[in-house]
Amino acid sequence: MHLRDVPLGKRLIAMAFVLTFLPMLVLTLLGGFVFAGINYLGSGWERWAIELWPKTAPIAVHFALERIRDVADRDTFNLHEMEEQCWLLEGSGISVLVRQDGKDIYCSEGAEAAVIEAATMAKTGAGRSALVWDDSGFAYTYRTVHSGHTGQNAESIEVYAAGDTPLKQSPLSQAQREVQREGRLILYTVFGAGLLVALLLGVAFARLLTQQVLRPLAAMRQSAAAIKHGDYDVPAIPAGTQVQDDEIGATCQSFDDMRRGLKAAREERERYERNRKELLAGISHDLRTPLTALRGYASGILDGIARTEEKRTHYVTQIYRSSTILQHLVEDLFLFSKLDLGRVEFDCATVDLRAYFADFVAERAPWYEDQGLVLHLDAGGAARLPVRLDPQEVLRVVENILGNSRKYGGEQPSVDISIGEEAGAYGKRAVVRFADHGPGVPEAELGKLFESFYRTDKARSQTAKGSGLGLAIARGIIEGMGGTIHAETTSGGGLTVVVAFPILETEPHGEDRKEDLE
Repeated sequence: MHLRDVPLGKRLIAMAFVLTFLPMLVLTLLGGFVFAGINYLGSGWERWAIELWPKTAPIAVHFALERIRDVADRDTFNLHEMEEQCWLLEGSGISVLVRQDGKDIYCSEGAEAAVIEAATMAKTGAGRSALVWDDSGFAYTYRTVHSGHTGQNAESIEVYAAGDTPLKQSPLSQAQREVQREGRLILYTVFGAGLLVALLLGVAFARLLTQQVLRPLAAMRQSAAAIKHGDYDVPAIPAGTQVQDDEIGATCQSFDDMRRGLKAAREERERYERNRKELLAGISHDLRTPLTALRGYASGILDGIARTEEKRTHYVTQIYRSSTILQHLVEDLFLFSKLDLGRVEFDCATVDLRAYFADFVAERAPWYEDQGLVLHLDAGGAARLPVRLDPQEVLRVVENILGNSRKYGGEQPSVDISIGEEAGAYGKRAVVRFADHGPGVPEAELGKLFESFYRTDKARSQTAKGSGLGLAIARGIIEGMGGTIHAETTSGGGLTVVVAFPILETEPHGEDRKEDLE
């Protein structure tokens, strides 16, 4: 588990704790280690403290005396604990004698028990407990009687301490000053290192906080400001930035997804607006041409220009052709609008695509040949290709594609219809290719063929050849049935329209299956 996997709330609490308490914790641990080391290496931290800070000596002596009394008063006497306090007093120039039941069990090195006892008694007298400490020296006596650990035998503990140590501290010697300087240098170095470590850790956590919280929020704020002014290109996640798996990362990712969605929506809206304008312009232009013809020929008849029967027949024929063009244009517009609004209901059934086009070519090839278009079918095998489609609507698409090939296929137009099977991203697909060998369409224009009112004739002077809605309607029909349609360049020149449908894994039976054209 990585740090970035921890929820942001817990990380912020941890950072606050670290930044607040880590320096205190480091210093406490270092201080504990220092005094533990002093206690382990010497005779207790009090002795080292006296060496480093002599002014603390009276406090340390009184502290040691209290510890001596505490050890002496315990039911179970521990000489080792008593010795530690004796060493401390000896560090201050005081000799110590300890007796148990009249027997000397501890005496300062280099000192005589009788001398210590006599010096102490001379100052304190024979009382149970007494302390005399003045400029002439130090004397301390303490006696106690308590039961042993069995509760049956009485034990007596006597402590005598005496020395020439005055209450007022004398100036330090050169050796003492050297020890004091070196000791303080060590302590200051240790505590300084502790502060440095705490500072570095604080900086590291502050940098981590900046990288994982403040910078993402700043980037998101900049992106929001840009969106406010209509600029959707400023990302909420800067390039090269790794999104953390936490609340801030999820928020930035969601915000950036929203930004991309808004950008896509705006582009889609602009595209629809552009298409709407082009649609209106195309409708206006394509309606104007036949309406102008209708008006002109009708005016000719009314004005008596068509004086002969032959001329009147010609004028009426042209009026009929123009009205037919208008009728087809209005029908295409109506169908295109229904497809765009999703209001076309398809009567889909399961159809074998190979059989469908075999029947189509066998039935319609002679008629198309009379119109000057030659059809060639390559069924690509005998295996069934069951797909789901509306036969009548697909027939409309096929006739539109073949009609375009007949109009724009050159002097001797022909179309090669090939059927095959391909593996797609979502399973196998049945693919039909309509390849003509005419002048084709430039590569950059292929994607625009299925837009409404698109024509390679930029001047839109060939209105009689079509409305420009045929392939747009074809795309709406094919996509409405779950298929796809696109255009490619034919190998050797020309245009290929590719239609694909998902192949059914299992075929339904009964009335839902349709094998032939209706």
